[in-house]
Amino acid sequence: MKKELIILLVVFLVGSLGMHHKEFFSYPIEHIMHLPKAGAFGFGALHPLIFTIIIYLLLWIPRGIGRLFKKKS
Repeated sequence: MKKELIILLVVFLVGSLGMHHKEFFSYPIEHIMHLPKAGAFGFGALHPLIFTIIIYLLLWIPRGIGRLFKKKS
C-alpha cells in the first residue's frame, strides 16, 4: 500500500511539473491560489487529482496484467 501511494505521489508531481513547469518556477504561489478558478475540461480545482488517478490507472493496468502472468508461472 505504501508503495502504491508513493507511485501515486510521483505521478502527481511529474504530471504537475510536466504540464505547468513555467508557472511553478515563475510564480508558484499565485498559480496554486488560482487553482479553484481552473477550467481544465470543466473539472475545476479537482483536475489535478482526476488526471493523476487516470494516469495512475493507465499505468496500473500493465502492471496488474504482469502480476497475473507472474503468479501463474
